[in-house]
Amino acid sequence: MRIVVWVLVGVGALVLLGGVVLPLVQWLLGTLVWLIPAALVVGGGVWLVKRSRDRKEVGARGRPQQIR
Repeated sequence: MRIVVWVLVGVGALVLLGGVVLPLVQWLLGTLVWLIPAALVVGGGVWLVKRSRDRKEVGARGRPQQIR
């Protein structure tokens, strides 16, 4: 009788793994595929805004550009 119970538990675990866990993992990986590029775009935009503000301020870092 114990063997039948363990076989049923194993089958139930496989069904749970295939029906719930695998789709959840696929959804999380699919979300990461979109979140990583989005974070890079937002971070790049913030970096560009900060960089442009630094150049506009009086006494900004770096050498001033010379007119030739």
